[in-house]
Amino acid sequence: MFLKRIELQGFKSFADKSVITFDSDVTGIVGPNGCGKSNINDAIRWVLGEQSVKSLRGTSMSDVIFNGSTQRKPVNMAEVTLVFNNSNHILNIDFEEVEVTRRLHRKSGEGEYFINRTPCRLKDIVDLVMDTGLGKDSLSIISQGNISAFAEAKPEERRALFEEAAGVAKYKKRKNESLGKLNRMQENLSRLEDIIIELERQVVPLKKQAKKATIYLEKKSELEKIEVSVLVHEIEVLNGELEKLKKQAFELDTKKAMHETTISVVDVKNTELRNEMYQLDREITKLQEIFTRVSEDAHVLETRKIEIDEKRKYAIEHLNDKEKAKELKILMDEALYEYEDRLKRFKDLDVDMALCKDQIEKCNSDIEYCKQEKNQADIILNRLTNRKEVLKNLLKQPFNHQYAVKSVLEANLYGVLGTVSQIFKPLANYEIAISNAFAGAIYHIVTENEECARHAINFLKKNQSGRATFLPLTVMKPHYISEENCMIVKKNSGFLGVASGFVENNERFNGIRDSLLGNVLIVDQLTNANELAKLLNYRYKIVTLEGDIVNKGGSMAGGRSRNSTTPLTIQKEFDYISQELEEQRIKTNQSKNKLAELQNQEERLRSSFVQMQISSAQLDPIVKSKWAKYDRLKEEYEKSAPEKELQNSESKDNDIIVKLSEMHSKIDGFTSEMKSKRERRMKIGYEVERKDSQIRILRKELQKLHNDIRDIEVLQAKTETKLEAMVERLSTTYEMTFEYAQNKKIDIDIEIAKKQVIQLKNEIANLGNINLDAPLEYKEVSERFDFLSKQKMDLESAKDKILTAIDEMDEIMIQQFSEMFEKINSQLNIVFRALFGGGKAKLFLVDPNDILNTGIDIDVQPPGKTVQNIRLFSGGEKSLIAICVLFSILKARTVPLCIFDEVEAALDQANVERFAKYIGQFRGESQFVVVTHRTGTMEQCDALYGVTMQQNGVSQLLKVKLQDAISMIDKEEVKS
Repeated sequence: MFLKRIELQGFKSFADKSVITFDSDVTGIVGPNGCGKSNINDAIRWVLGEQSVKSLRGTSMSDVIFNGSTQRKPVNMAEVTLVFNNSNHILNIDFEEVEVTRRLHRKSGEGEYFINRTPCRLKDIVDLVMDTGLGKDSLSIISQGNISAFAEAKPEERRALFEEAAGVAKYKKRKNESLGKLNRMQENLSRLEDIIIELERQVVPLKKQAKKATIYLEKKSELEKIEVSVLVHEIEVLNGELEKLKKQAFELDTKKAMHETTISVVDVKNTELRNEMYQLDREITKLQEIFTRVSEDAHVLETRKIEIDEKRKYAIEHLNDKEKAKELKILMDEALYEYEDRLKRFKDLDVDMALCKDQIEKCNSDIEYCKQEKNQADIILNRLTNRKEVLKNLLKQPFNHQYAVKSVLEANLYGVLGTVSQIFKPLANYEIAISNAFAGAIYHIVTENEECARHAINFLKKNQSGRATFLPLTVMKPHYISEENCMIVKKNSGFLGVASGFVENNERFNGIRDSLLGNVLIVDQLTNANELAKLLNYRYKIVTLEGDIVNKGGSMAGGRSRNSTTPLTIQKEFDYISQELEEQRIKTNQSKNKLAELQNQEERLRSSFVQMQISSAQLDPIVKSKWAKYDRLKEEYEKSAPEKELQNSESKDNDIIVKLSEMHSKIDGFTSEMKSKRERRMKIGYEVERKDSQIRILRKELQKLHNDIRDIEVLQAKTETKLEAMVERLSTTYEMTFEYAQNKKIDIDIEIAKKQVIQLKNEIANLGNINLDAPLEYKEVSERFDFLSKQKMDLESAKDKILTAIDEMDEIMIQQFSEMFEKINSQLNIVFRALFGGGKAKLFLVDPNDILNTGIDIDVQPPGKTVQNIRLFSGGEKSLIAICVLFSILKARTVPLCIFDEVEAALDQANVERFAKYIGQFRGESQFVVVTHRTGTMEQCDALYGVTMQQNGVSQLLKVKLQDAISMIDKEEVKS
């Protein structure tokens, strides 16, 4: 027997474990309706892979599990095992006995499959029984419903039965699987071709990019090697220059300190001299007063002496010759003394007058020069004062000439944040450069957004206040200098930085700042601006510190106007003018004070000169009269005195003469002292003037030192900026510190190296955009392209192989199907005549030209009837025709197992007997399991299994062998 036994437990009505053993060719399963006999057929089909719940007479797969009864609880698992005798190796497996088990759990809904108690897949079980005649599409396992379905089926639907019989189902399945693989392969191939096409599009440009990237990296490496050396050299040079500048700054600071100290010392000394000069003036004035009193006393004494002389003269006339000579001698000596005294005084006055006259002339010259200085200082002071007032007004109202801007700002409109000149403050010494960098944008108005700008424009239109430009924060986009160009500009001498780096502003305005100044360059002078513009191919605006401009495209602007003040430069100019004004006021006051001092000095000198003129005019006749008196008295004395007295005579002073002499001595002393003090005062005046001149010179030199220090600081700042830029370039571009870069420095000619750097940068710039990932991307894409191309070739080769295999399978299927079809067709007429008692039947192909897909139809002619199609017969006739086809298949090909579930139910008794007897012809060739309740069929069975339900809902089995039953009956009959 092929099917040795069935083991059921928990399957549908078989709640308890039940075993059905098959040891006969024809085994019948009988029992009343509803006892569960058809469940055995369902169990077999379920184990062999049936997945259709409807075919298993349920609504869900869990319905095959015993669901309980009034007396039994539901079970949690259904399990069915089929045990096959595989000694003839009908099943394609190397075992003599094969157990196929299927198990289903209620709670999890999980299904399990086993072959010989080894877990497997459902597919493995389906493959195991394929082409054995036990497949779900064959008529070897058939019920009454299947018989009706076969009869009513379309020709194309009947084909599956014949394919199963022909043994081509496995080929068809393999073909379908191969076609599925082919479709998936074609889809993969299509996707692969799309990917390959896309990769092919990428490979060529990536190859170019990779080549360009390789060139770039080579040049970049060469540039790094050379530029690092150049940068190190220039950093070393700049460090040297910086040290020199620091040394110069230190020396200048030292000189500045020395000058400041000298000015302070000289100023203190000058102050002391001025105080001494003022003291001398006071002393001279006091001496002048004393001199005047003494002169008056001397005049009184001279008057008294004249009176005495008159008395003497009168007395001499009455004296004798000897006494007369004596008196004349006294008078002569007095007259000589008086003459010499007056003559000396007269000559001294002439000398003093000449000196005073020179001093007056010198003082007049100084006064004229000082007047010119004062007038010039007054002019400068007035001009500076006027300019300060103008600038002060401009600071209060910087937009007087920009009426639209002024109107918008005064209106305090919502969202108006101010003008560019109000928001951005240039750094010291960069006001002119930034002002020219902004150009007309200096009066542009910054707003919160476009809506605020529209509102302001509508305000200007409504009030006819002119036009203005607005910069909404939300839409202004920054502009920057490309990295390549940054590398170029940082190497250029004179480059100070990007304009956006020389203004101060709130962070929220960075976008506006970078939009207006982010691509504007600041350099020190116009020559360097031209050189830099040429290197950058005139792509950027360049501004110098003096405000000269090289525009995009190469046009240049420059020069200076009388009034080049802008809102950005007003404050700087105002501060400068204020400082200059204070200095000028000091200079003007100094000139004024000096002029007043010189005028006072000149007035004093003139007063002294006039006084000396008067004194000289008074002394001149006195000197002459004194000489005349002396000459007269000498003559009289010589006439009256004997020779001996003339030779031995002595001068005798009286008290008046002594007093007068003392008085004149005092006068001479005062005169000498006044002269000395005047000379000292004049000398001090000259010294004060000299020191004032020295202080002015020192102040000029100090100012020059300040300017030199400021220039040094600016140059130092520029040098430090360059130094920082180069160190930053080493850090950002080459990720090197200066110390590390020094170790990488090579011995090269720096000038040649600089040219090479510029050339390499231009060559790198000419390369355009560089994709540094291109070599790796090209390698990856190229490898993938080659790999996928090989895959494509492999897929195409596999496709060709599959197509070849399909063609071969088609040939096998056509051959086997055609041969089996002819065998079945030849057997059908024989079986039909046997079961119908005559007539004829024939199978035919709906489309003989398409053997692989054609449908199969049946033409039959029962005895006494015309040829008709199977659909036109009654239900019983259709069932019998279907049975004829089944038996024809069994005749054409031996099927190891046939399971019939009440297939003869629609037949009458005569046909049932024919059907049952015909089954007997297959004894020894096929095993039959027949579920029936027809006696004619039961009679032909070798063994019967009765299915009963002693308990409600639970099926039980009872086996009876008919031969044993007949023997028992015969024995009973013999006994009776």
